[in-house]
Amino acid sequence: MLQKREILFRKGVLFAVGIILAMNLAGCGNFMEKGSRDAGERKEERLGNTFADTPQNADEPIMKRTGSEEKEAKEIIGICCETYAKAAKEDKLDDLEMLRNLVNTLGEKGYTAIDSENQINMAQHEKLLQFCEAAEAKESERITVAEVTREGECTIRNMETHDGDVNMIRSYYAFADGELKLSSEDIYRAESWEYTEDGYLMFSGWLAFEGSYEVTRKQLMEYTAYRVLPLDETCRELNRKYLLPVSYECNNMFLADWSEEDFGELDFYDVFDIFYSENQRGDEEFTSEYAMGTSAVYLIPKERFEQVIMSKFKISSEILQSKTVYHPKEEVYEYKPRGFEEIEYPEYPYPEVVGYEEKVDGTWTLKVNAVFPYRGMSKAYTHEVTVRDTEGGVQYVANRVLEPVKDADIKWHTPRLTREEWEERYAAGKEGQ
Repeated sequence: MLQKREILFRKGVLFAVGIILAMNLAGCGNFMEKGSRDAGERKEERLGNTFADTPQNADEPIMKRTGSEEKEAKEIIGICCETYAKAAKEDKLDDLEMLRNLVNTLGEKGYTAIDSENQINMAQHEKLLQFCEAAEAKESERITVAEVTREGECTIRNMETHDGDVNMIRSYYAFADGELKLSSEDIYRAESWEYTEDGYLMFSGWLAFEGSYEVTRKQLMEYTAYRVLPLDETCRELNRKYLLPVSYECNNMFLADWSEEDFGELDFYDVFDIFYSENQRGDEEFTSEYAMGTSAVYLIPKERFEQVIMSKFKISSEILQSKTVYHPKEEVYEYKPRGFEEIEYPEYPYPEVVGYEEKVDGTWTLKVNAVFPYRGMSKAYTHEVTVRDTEGGVQYVANRVLEPVKDADIKWHTPRLTREEWEERYAAGKEGQ
């Protein structure tokens, strides 16, 4: 049976929780004058793009669709609506193959189309390349791009470039009640625009959102990354199988150098958080999602903790115990969920496998770029991951950073508190027991 040891809150922690709740409640009806900036930052994630609070931009471009672009939008909406309606009836709105067929169908009709997660090669990508070349040469050009999702959403972007500036009409549609309905529409000038040597188009711009009150108006920055150049399908499959289930959120599996011979600074508690749900069903209340801020210390039975870790790593009990806090008398591992001090910045890169090699010993070595839309980077850093397939699933063998993050300001990971740091912060609570 899972044991649990509760540590009392310090007053300072409770006060911080109150402040956070007050800020969240106030944000629902926040008023912001033109040119002012919110005290905090919020994030909206939709269609694979990320947003942050910003002041209103006075330089608003004027752009209208042409008659032919209006016809194109109607045809795109019709194709998407028909596809989503069929997928909804078959309960396949979240199906990748459905989305692949939709992108390809739009491409066959002559439209440049992409999925919001960059998991499918862009259709008619040559047209977007031509548009990027025109923007670079400060020539005039227009293009329509359709961005679709597995959730039944579609964003149509009508872009124009002139004298090096890029303006666009961004129309966002959501599927509901058998129809693809317009949810929001914005016209903006790209604040940043770059076609990278890795085959990505990275751009950003202000989006205007109306609040609950007519006098409330907010502008949010949209950061978008489109993979323009095709990527080998094997790279995509390897990425979905080995990298995306882990990614870069709340762990250092792909940030630290480690191997089966030397696990280095790999944090096995973060690893436990990631893979626990694959090994257990129910009773997940002690993981970070369920226990953040409770200042709890859990004692997890040896067999249960090791089952999770050893299903993904070839590691002995002795080495695992040396990398964690283990109580041999009780045969339990001490586990502390991430707390408020260990919250990470809410913007993350995502992994993309760009090369691979199958070794004679049966392992795969994968070259991976960390794509960071929020920072406008198609390669924040590059690392090499070695994995192997086993009868029980996947094992991670090693990770090595090939090209580190060059800018010290680019960071998202927050390490867990060390045992000494945790004891220091919660000493008052322990004394009060």
